[in-house]
Amino acid sequence: MLFLLALLAGPAHAGDGAAATTAVLRRPVASHPVFELRAGVDARPGGPGEGPARPYLCGELTPVARVGIEACGNGAGVLQDQQLSDFAHFRARVTAVQKQVGRWDVDVLAGVGWAEVQRGQDAAGFRFGVAEAGAVEAAGAEASASVKGRAWIHDRVYGTVDLNVGTAVIPGAPEVLASPRATGPGPVVPFGSITAGVGF
Repeated sequence: MLFLLALLAGPAHAGDGAAATTAVLRRPVASHPVFELRAGVDARPGGPGEGPARPYLCGELTPVARVGIEACGNGAGVLQDQQLSDFAHFRARVTAVQKQVGRWDVDVLAGVGWAEVQRGQDAAGFRFGVAEAGAVEAAGAEASASVKGRAWIHDRVYGTVDLNVGTAVIPGAPEVLASPRATGPGPVVPFGSITAGVGF
């Protein structure tokens, strides 16, 4: 992560005593598909005994200009211990505003899709609607907004930081996220995350 930030912040070195200049190398995102892989933390309700922030991964494919498909979560049951809880997101994102700020491209995006809360071992598929007693996962609709910064570090590679906030409506969340002595959060579940990574 520190290496990535150093690449983003460091200006290009000029030779023969010439003044240093900042080189902005860019590839038009609209020209062909773009893939991003980001890591960071998310903040949202979790399972019993868990803290509010957890490691978080996102993969996003932008097949055409301004439209992306994103999946995010902590990889519970796939990349790590199956007993961890997860709050996974599967959404389409549309870029509403694009602006250049120095060597950064800054985008404002709106997203819609669905989210899944999971406690313990993942079960196949998605469970929409009210959860039965003892359920370990539940899913529902979500909407979100994001601010994304992008800085090119090569003509085909860029570094990126993405801040995302939103709300999901998951009828089964109270049952899935309940502790042994209390009910879980309500069906309206807010969330937020910050991730950084690379795109190409």
